[in-house]
Amino acid sequence: MKKNFLSFENKVLITFTFILALGLSAINLVAVLFFKYSIEGQIYRESRLYMEVYRYNPSVRLPEYIKLFDRLPDSPSYEIIGMVNGRYVTLDKEYKTRKTKEFATTLLMWDAVLILSTMLLIYFTIIKYIKKEEYLRRYLEILILTITHKLGNFLSVQRINIDLIKSKCRIKAVNRLESAYSLIEKDFKFTIRTLKNLGNAEKNIKTVNLKDLVEDILHHFIENLKDRDVITRLKNIYIKIDPNDIENILFTVIENAVKFSEKRIHIKMCSDGKYVYIFIKNDVGTVNKGAGIGLEIAEFLISQYGGEIKTHIGRDFLTVLKIPL
Repeated sequence: MKKNFLSFENKVLITFTFILALGLSAINLVAVLFFKYSIEGQIYRESRLYMEVYRYNPSVRLPEYIKLFDRLPDSPSYEIIGMVNGRYVTLDKEYKTRKTKEFATTLLMWDAVLILSTMLLIYFTIIKYIKKEEYLRRYLEILILTITHKLGNFLSVQRINIDLIKSKCRIKAVNRLESAYSLIEKDFKFTIRTLKNLGNAEKNIKTVNLKDLVEDILHHFIENLKDRDVITRLKNIYIKIDPNDIENILFTVIENAVKFSEKRIHIKMCSDGKYVYIFIKNDVGTVNKGAGIGLEIAEFLISQYGGEIKTHIGRDFLTVLKIPL
């Protein structure tokens, strides 16, 4: 597994800084070009005015960018704009360049201050947000651990009670009680495993054979399915997915079919080359409506892979799983 050297807050900070710097660079370029053309126009206009003033008042003090020569200047840094009283009036090109550089330097300094201030503000905001999220995550972890510990102890006690009853008598009711307990225990373990893995960004992706997994899950309900017709049309279809996630998804929908069916369950699997479709249809017996948390977890898990779960209630109850190959 590759080690992640950049934390989430650093990635956000670097990305935002890059975008901010890129945006300010574009704005600065436009501002510098605008300043350059503006100062050029201003210098030319002022130089014309000073030429006219100098024509009638040679003692006037000229600005630093206007130079007078008795003969043609040899340096290319001077631009001749006219001739007054027998002297050449020139503009110092270095003045424009110097002023433009001073403007650009000042602009960059203020940009640096703005970027640094924004970075610090965003950094501390992100840190505060992450600390709050970390506190809530830790709180939920402790809450889950507390609940799972108490339920785990309860299930352990019930297992001991069932074993004691079985040692004294052999009746079908005890077997059914043990079967029901096994399903509750397995469902409990699935739920705990899912809750623990919900916070993990990285999945343990492996190649899974859906046919084998469906058959294995149906085997857990063998006692419940003795009085029902189970028709399966399965294929060896392989997908890359986290085994825990797909097992939880399939266990949830198959468990619902077993729980709510009365006489029959049909499971069909097919693929169009892009997605695999699993159809689970069952008749509807006596329905004790639950909270639907299991199905919500399954829908959340499958959505992480670009899949979805659809249900339709008519004469029968139909569940369709759409999973990318």
